[in-house]
Amino acid sequence: MKKLIIYLLLSIGFVTMIMPFAWMLITSFKMPSEIQQWPPKWYTKNFFSSRQVKVKTKIGAVRTLKGISLSEALSFTSSKMEDNILSISVEDDPFYRGTMTLNIKGFDYTDRLSKEEFEKWLKNVSIPIQLDYDTPEEFFEEVFLYFKSGSKPYFNRLSYFSELDNKFNSVLSAIDLILRFVDRRIKDENEREIFSNFLSKLKEDIVLINEKAKIYKAGKYLVLEDNEIKEIYNLLSSLNLNYTRENSLIKIFESKVVDVINYEKELLNFYLKVYKYFKNIQNKKVESFIVAKVMSKDEKIKLLKENIKKINNPLLEKLLENDEIENLPEKFSKEVDSYFVNEYNINTAQLNSLKSVVVGYKNLLIEKGIGYIDILKKYGFEKLKFISDEKLRNSSTYRIFLAKVESISSKISSIDDFLSEFILFTDYVDEVRRIYNNSMNEWKIIEAPEFVKSVRVKNGEVIEIELSGVSPVYLSDNNLSVASLKFSLIEVFKNIFQNYVDAWHAAPFGRYYLNTVFVATATTILEVILASMAAYAFSWMNFPGRNLIFGIFLATMMVPGEVLLVPNFITVSKFGWIDTYYALIIPWIVSVFAIFLMRQHFLAIPRELFDASKIDGCSHWKFLWRIVVPLSKPVIITGALLKFVGSWNGFLWVLIVTNSDKYRTLPVGLQNFSSDVGTLYNQLMAAATFSILPVILLFLFTQQYFVRGIARTGLK
Repeated sequence: MKKLIIYLLLSIGFVTMIMPFAWMLITSFKMPSEIQQWPPKWYTKNFFSSRQVKVKTKIGAVRTLKGISLSEALSFTSSKMEDNILSISVEDDPFYRGTMTLNIKGFDYTDRLSKEEFEKWLKNVSIPIQLDYDTPEEFFEEVFLYFKSGSKPYFNRLSYFSELDNKFNSVLSAIDLILRFVDRRIKDENEREIFSNFLSKLKEDIVLINEKAKIYKAGKYLVLEDNEIKEIYNLLSSLNLNYTRENSLIKIFESKVVDVINYEKELLNFYLKVYKYFKNIQNKKVESFIVAKVMSKDEKIKLLKENIKKINNPLLEKLLENDEIENLPEKFSKEVDSYFVNEYNINTAQLNSLKSVVVGYKNLLIEKGIGYIDILKKYGFEKLKFISDEKLRNSSTYRIFLAKVESISSKISSIDDFLSEFILFTDYVDEVRRIYNNSMNEWKIIEAPEFVKSVRVKNGEVIEIELSGVSPVYLSDNNLSVASLKFSLIEVFKNIFQNYVDAWHAAPFGRYYLNTVFVATATTILEVILASMAAYAFSWMNFPGRNLIFGIFLATMMVPGEVLLVPNFITVSKFGWIDTYYALIIPWIVSVFAIFLMRQHFLAIPRELFDASKIDGCSHWKFLWRIVVPLSKPVIITGALLKFVGSWNGFLWVLIVTNSDKYRTLPVGLQNFSSDVGTLYNQLMAAATFSILPVILLFLFTQQYFVRGIARTGLK
């Protein structure tokens, strides 16, 4: 019975100790949304072979430019947008592989609407908002962005009812104000009574309608649904604002009450008319699903090479010949920079400062619809400048561009040729980046409607459907809310360890590993050597004040390590060791605890061995390394293991004395996953797992020495 109780207590203790490590391991496999789940679960969707992902169709392009270099950013033209992309935002945890199915079968759509038919319909519609469009598709896109799909949509549920409530309160205040002036301004008693009754009745109706409208303040979606918009319009339309009689307060009533409510009705009516017409022209139905599978790396590279051949550029061809595919846009951008630096004798700083103003200038040209590419290729920059002077003379961006060009014109012999070539090359860089990103994110189409040209998944956050002959806006109103994913066994395995891959690439962990191994190994070896010699001196050599000095050594163990941070930092900085390996190693190669541990074990070694070695002519130095150290292997390994683990886990000192990733270690690298915004716990746990793995393996291989060393220390 006693044994059973002991085993039970040991089992409980083991489970209690292992639980935090098990939870850390499970957390390292979880998706971001699963971290905050309550109650917490001991599994993750990454273990499953299928998954449903919440998605939402977006109008307009959604850009995902992660990891762009400074050189690329300076030449990035933000105004260029692809108008044939149906963007689908992933409103869920990101995904990177698998077979994806988008159920768009039965969705309504149409081919591009004729401009004549659209203009005919538009003649009978009053447009209450400012719109900038050239085609029917752009008109619909502008309307839907304004009312429902933009960053701040008009029909955002919370903000809309807040504004509507303000408008009703404003109208009610205006009615109260008019009622106060009825007796003074209207002389006819009969008119006074009729108008007062009309206003009082209208006030009651507005209060009632305001209360009815508030029912829709709570809803399933953040943006009002079309049937809710129609109900609100019907409520507003039920108000009797038509007062046919004349009096001196009618104009105030119309401006402060009627116009406010009528404008709101006009907005609602305009949207409902546009949406009704939009649905009526969608006379076709999608006949199949979109099914796509992630491509292998080799397939993506092959596709990239095929697409990149369309760009005729010698610098790019040179990179492709050398098979430099990895980070191609950045490499191409650097090649372009080197070309201009060498060809036109301009320094890198001047080139970079010029890039930003050139990109601003190009964006202006695109906005004004100036075809700068054809002009530059046929006539050169001089002709482009002549056109720009006419159309952009009032733009501050253009004036800044001219001032910058003038400041460097004296340093470049053929400034016009330079600018012509430079503007075209920034376009090449942008095009290379676009092709590279599209190719690296391309998925292989297994099944799709004929108008689907390609499918891309960018960073697991945005699905892009490239369409041919059909405008994306005609598919954007359909209720696509879920993307179905299926994973093979190998893909499930990759999903499970995706956090480890992301964590490894989130910071230079390869460098951190090398630094940690080097620093921990160096401090451990040096400490073992110095501690062994000091312990031998305190245990086997007789000299004045030996016990006193050893007592002072032990007393230093009572001083908290934090107290020593400031003097140690000052000392290290005086030596000029900040951000060097010296600062990470030298201050920690002596440990009083290690000296104490070894001394106690050295004292247990029989004195007869020393006497015998002296007879054989052995010195203290030889006796230490040939007799004492081999006999003390368990204790030395114990001290070394404790030091190695302590050095491996060192955080505060490393954080203080290092400024760059070149010298930082793993514990400091873990802080990359925490910021003011929050902590990426799944990636942090993954990084912590592969950080402590070497230490765990080391302990497993040396545990017998560790136990023996602790057990025998101090025994005679």
